[in-house]
Parts: sequence; C-alpha cells; structure tokens
Amino acid sequence: MEIAVISQNELEAQGLKWVMESHMNGVSVSFSKDARADCLVVDMDMWTDDLEKELNQRNISWVGLSSDRTFMTAYRALKGKAADLLFRPFDPLLLVKQLQQIRFQLRNEKTSEGSLKQTLLRYEDFFDAEVLTPAVTLAAFVLPDKAGYPLLSKQLKNYPFHKGAEIFAFSDFVLAAFLTDDEQACIEESRMFYESWKRENREDLSIFVNANRQLRLKDYYQGTRDMTSLIFYEGYDITVIEYEPIAWQPLDPFLTPVEQREWIEMLERKDTRAIHDWMQHEFLSYSRPYPDPEMIRVRLTSVLAQARRYMKSVHLQDEQWEQRYHEIFEVIIKDPVVYKIAQSTLNFIVNVVSAAVKHAESGESPASEEIRALMEANYWNPDWNLSACAEQLRMNKSTLSRRFQKQSGRKFSDLLMQIRIREANRLMKETDIPLDEVARLSGFGNASYFSAVYKKREKLTPSQYRQGELHLVD
Repeated sequence: MEIAVISQNELEAQGLKWVMESHMNGVSVSFSKDARADCLVVDMDMWTDDLEKELNQRNISWVGLSSDRTFMTAYRALKGKAADLLFRPFDPLLLVKQLQQIRFQLRNEKTSEGSLKQTLLRYEDFFDAEVLTPAVTLAAFVLPDKAGYPLLSKQLKNYPFHKGAEIFAFSDFVLAAFLTDDEQACIEESRMFYESWKRENREDLSIFVNANRQLRLKDYYQGTRDMTSLIFYEGYDITVIEYEPIAWQPLDPFLTPVEQREWIEMLERKDTRAIHDWMQHEFLSYSRPYPDPEMIRVRLTSVLAQARRYMKSVHLQDEQWEQRYHEIFEVIIKDPVVYKIAQSTLNFIVNVVSAAVKHAESGESPASEEIRALMEANYWNPDWNLSACAEQLRMNKSTLSRRFQKQSGRKFSDLLMQIRIREANRLMKETDIPLDEVARLSGFGNASYFSAVYKKREKLTPSQYRQGELHLVD
C-alpha cells in the first residue's frame, strides 16, 4: 500500500512516516502530492480550492489532519469525502487504525466476489463445514468476567495490530482472526496487546494463539475454542501459543470403593491434615496431558457427596448448612478454575469437620481449635492470612486475633509461620525437590522470602537444614 503525506510540517511528516511504517507491513510512505498513492494523509491547514479539486479528481481515500477545530474544517472534510478527520493533538495509533481499514476496503474491492482470500470473514463462516481456512491465524481472548467482553472487543477492534485483525465477539471469549499465517508474529502482537490491556484495565486476560491450523475453518475455530478449556488448569493471565490440539487424558471420575473408605476414615478421625493432602494430590498437581475438566468436576462432586454423608451422620442439616452445601455445589459446577474450586471445597469440608468437633463435645470447642484446623488446611496458600481466616469464619479479624491469642496463648501469625516451617522441614527431609518448590508448597510464595524467614526463626539456612547441619542456638 502506497501512502502520500501532504503536510507543511516536515518534522510531523517524518514522524507520521515512522509510525505508519513501523505499525503496518507492506506500506510505502512518500511526501509528494503528485506521487502515485493508494491513500493520502492531508494537512487541512494547507487547504485550497485547488487541493479540493485535485482530491475530487483523483477519487482516492484520504484522511485529514488539522489544528483548526472549526465547522469550516469539518465541512471541507465532509465535502471532500474524507475517510476521517483527526484534530491535533491526536493519538497516532488512531491514524494507523484508519489506514488499516482503508487497506482492508481496497483489498475487498480487488478480490473476486465469494472468495475468502484477503476478504473479511463472517460469523457464519466459522460454522460452515465447506469453508476452507484462509491465510489467517486464530487467537482466543478470555476474561474471568463475561461482563468485560464488550470493552475487550472494542479495544481489540481499535488496537493497531501490525498484520491486521478481524474481531468476533462470542459469549465466552473474543476471537481475533489475524490476517497472516505467521503464528509467531501473532503471539508477539498478542503479548503487546496484553501489556496494553493490563495497563489500562488491570484485569486478568488469557490469550491462546492457535498454531495448529486446520484445513477447514470450522475445525480450526473449534480447536481454538477447545484451547480456552486450559484455563481450568492453568488459570487466567497467560499468553500462550498452542501447537498441538487439545487431547484429554482418560479419567474415571468416580471415587473407587477404596477411596470412599479412605474418605470415611479421614472424616471420622476429623483428620483435616490428611484431607488437605488428599485434595492437594488429587486436584492441584496436574500436568499435561490434562483430564477432561468435566470429569474433574464430577470427581469433585463425588468428594462433596462424602462430605454430605458425613454431615448427615453428625446432624449438620439445618438451613444454614444446607445453603452452604448448595453454594459449594454451584462452585464445583460453574467456577472456571480448578484451583479455586478445590480450595472452596476444602474450606467447606474443614468447616464441616470443625462443626462436628463442637457437636461431639459437651459445649462448643474453643475457637482456637477451629482456627488451627483452618491453618492446617490453608497454610500452603501464601495469600491466606488473618484476614482470609476471619472472612471464612465471618468474624472481625481483630476479634479473631484477640480470641485466638487468649485461648491458645500464641499469636495467629506465629502459629501459622510455625506450621509452614514444619511443612518445609518435612519436604526438605523427605523429598529432593528444589528449594523454590519447597517454598511454594509450604506457603512462602518465593524462595528468597522463605530463606530469610527460615534463617531468622531457625538460625540456619534451608540448605544447611537439608544438609543435616545442627540447629543453632542463640
């Protein structure tokens, strides 16, 4: 595409040339109004009757630029059939976007009717088994909250992708059809959009660029849609390029008789630590190839059924407990991320066990026992703290802290840190996993924080402990 910039400001003209050539492939920019061009960028401050006559005679698309925000300027642009009029100061990327739209229109005019090559796609093309895949690369953009899709779709349409992209909004993701078969360029442009989205909206966004191109557009689209299911395991806020089709690993979703017996025993023993370990092993340690997410949901409902049976056996059947049970069932069925589902299910079961302890005793057990049980269930989550515990128990955190210290004689934070260090010691003693993984699994988040806290409390480094060195004394 050849573009001519007609401007009285040489510096601005050079700047526009750099913007257009750096953001659009296959464009050539000149500065002569007599040059052969597919499109013109015209400084309206240079407007004359001769220029108006020349634009009408050439009959090509043009974009006007002006510093004069008056009716006359707008009238001249309208009369001259300008594609757009931008007033200074303006965002150069808006100019790039308008020029891309002009290029798309020129391509459509030059292509034969009915051909998909270099033409705009239609929604129905993605569901027509006869349509072959043109030279496009599909990418799915997914948000945690569907209410954000109108804004996401708008920003994608306005974003100046170098290769050009057509945007299609569906109910559970927004599809971008990049006008190129260079998948690597598409992932790079997607990451640039991701950075722009995070700066402006501060909301998680997942992007899946599908490099597993199919002969038929319907199959290519369905493969792209399938990739969005990976969010169930990998969460939001990722930008990836997928080269292989999604293939789910077979899984029997129902608890075996042995597993059912194990759950009965854990619940009867009120062993929240064993319950936590079982849940973490079953639902938080997946790697590719993953099982079908729907099978995992069924398996989680099987676990919930064990909790339901236990609730009946300890007479936790009032209206409040029924409501909590149905809330967790809804989470299992609808929540998009397995990490959150497993955590919510675990918290519910721990609360059931804590309530059963109270029922089993003559009078309620101290609040410290219930809080300790929650610590054992949540210590591995670095974001779980006094505020999170108070929210789970529906208590004021100051009241919770004061009551816990009075009943147990210890600060909440001290005991939580002791539990995390105890788990770290167990992992370092019983496994060979790296220290950064030890830090993550024991709730410290990262290795540097883990090392600093560990050394302060234990008077030696994690490496020294793993090597068997003696605990130092003050």
